[in-house]
Amino acid sequence: MSRVLISRVAAILPEKATGFIKGNLSSDLAKKVSSGIIWSFIGTIGSRLLIFLTYVAIARILKKQGFGELGMIRSTVDMFSTFAGLGLGVTATKFVSEFSIKDKIKAGRIIRMSYLISWVTGVVVAGLIFIYAEPLAAVSLKSKELIRDLQLGGLAILFYSVNGVQNGILLGLEKFKSISRINLIGGLINIPVAILLCWFFGVAGAVIALASNAVVICAIGFFEVRKAAKAYGINVNEAGFTKELNVLFSYSLPAVLSGGLVLPVNWFCNAFLVELPNGYQQLGIYNAALNIMLVVTVINGMIGQAFLPYVVKNLENTNKKFEMANNYLPWIVGIFISLPFMYVPELGNLLFGRDYAGEMLKSSIVLVMFTTVIVAHRQGIARNFTARGYMWWSLITNVVWGITALVSMEFLKHYGAIGRSGAYAIAYFLNTLVFIPFYTSRKLCEKDYVWSFESISIWLLILFSAALMIFTEIAIALRIFILLSVLGAIVFLLIRTFKRLTGQ
Repeated sequence: MSRVLISRVAAILPEKATGFIKGNLSSDLAKKVSSGIIWSFIGTIGSRLLIFLTYVAIARILKKQGFGELGMIRSTVDMFSTFAGLGLGVTATKFVSEFSIKDKIKAGRIIRMSYLISWVTGVVVAGLIFIYAEPLAAVSLKSKELIRDLQLGGLAILFYSVNGVQNGILLGLEKFKSISRINLIGGLINIPVAILLCWFFGVAGAVIALASNAVVICAIGFFEVRKAAKAYGINVNEAGFTKELNVLFSYSLPAVLSGGLVLPVNWFCNAFLVELPNGYQQLGIYNAALNIMLVVTVINGMIGQAFLPYVVKNLENTNKKFEMANNYLPWIVGIFISLPFMYVPELGNLLFGRDYAGEMLKSSIVLVMFTTVIVAHRQGIARNFTARGYMWWSLITNVVWGITALVSMEFLKHYGAIGRSGAYAIAYFLNTLVFIPFYTSRKLCEKDYVWSFESISIWLLILFSAALMIFTEIAIALRIFILLSVLGAIVFLLIRTFKRLTGQ
C-alpha cells in the first residue's frame, strides 16, 4: 500500500527530484519506513485533524477566557504527565527495538519494568495533584475556580503516563498499524464526547473529556501491546525485571529531565502571562496560534514514530540516504505548512472566530510559525540524540533553552500573546545557534544540513518572511505573490541539495 502511494506521488514530480525516492523503493529499509509513515498517517492525521477541529469548536464555545483556562489546565496536565512517565516511553522504544530480536528475555524485562513503574508513578503524581489542587490553583494559576478542573486532570495524568509506555513499546516493535488503530478509535470517540461535555459543562466538561480519552486509549493499548509482544515471542510478564533498573539511571532519568524541562518552562511562561489583568484572554490568543502549530507537530510526530526504531538500528550500519531523509523530511513539512500561515495569518481569524480576530492573533501566528520551522529543523537531530544515548547532552541543551525562554518571557510578558510567542521564538532560535557546533562535531547531523549555501539561503528566506510580516503592512495579493516566490526558491534550493548529496 505505502509503496504504491509513494510511486504515484513520485510520478507527478520532476524526474531529477524523485531520483532518490525511485532509486530506493526496493530497499527493505525504505519499505519499512514508508509503511510506518503510511500507517501513522492513517491513524495520526485522521484522529489529530479531527481533534484540531474539535479544539477550534471548543475555542468558540468557551471564548477567550475559558479557552485560556483550558490551555492552562492542559499545560499542567502535560507537565505532570511527563514527570509521571519518567521518560519510560522513549526508553521502551530504544531498548525494545534494540533487543526484540537478539535478546527477547531482556526486552520482556524492560517492558514489564516500564509498565510497573509507570503505574506507580502515575498513581503518586495523580494523587498529589488531587491533594494539592487548591494551593496550585490559587497560588500558581491565580484562579480558585480551577480547583475541580485540576483534580479531574489528575485522572488524565495517571493514564497518560501509562499510555506513553504502551506507545513506546509498540514503536519499538514496529507496530505502526496498532498505534494508528489506537489513535483513530480514541480520536473518533473523543470528538463528539468533548464537544458535548464542553457545551454542557464548560471548561470542566473539556477536562473530563481529556481524562476519558486517556482511559479509552489506555484500555485499547493494553490489549494491543500483548498482541504485538506475543507475535515476537516476548513475555510481557518476564521475571527478573529488577536486573534492568540500571536503564532508569543511565537513560530514563536524563530523558525525563530533558523532556520534562520543556513543559515546566512553558507552564511558568504561561503563568507569567496570566498575571496580567487580561492574562487569560492573552493566553487564549496564544493557544489559538499554538493550535495551528499542532498540524506540523502531528505530521512530524507521525514521521518520527516511523523513523525512530530504524534510527536506532541504523547506528550499526549507517545509511547516508536514510539519514538525509531523517533530517530533511520534517524540516520540509515545517516549511511548507508554516509559511502559508505566516504570510496569510488572517486564516487564524477564520478558524477561531471574531472573538480572537485582530493584530494580536496575526502577529502571534507569524512568530509561532517561525518557531515551528526551527523545531521541525531539529526533529531529525533530536532522534539521533535519542538513538545514540546522548540524553544528558539533551538535558543540557534544554536547560539552555529553558533559561532563555524564561528570561525572554520576563522581558516580553507585557506584550501579551505576542510577547509569549516572541519568547518562544527567541529561545529556540538562540538555542539552535549555540549548539550547531555540537551537532556537527558529534555527527548528529551532516554539516551540509546547517552550513551549506543552500541551507543558509533557506534560513535567510524564512527570516526575511518573518520580518516582512511582523514589521510591514502589505496587501494580501502581494503577500501571496511573495509567498509563492519564496516557496519556489526553497524548492529550487532543496532540489539542488538532493542532487548534490545523492549524485543524481
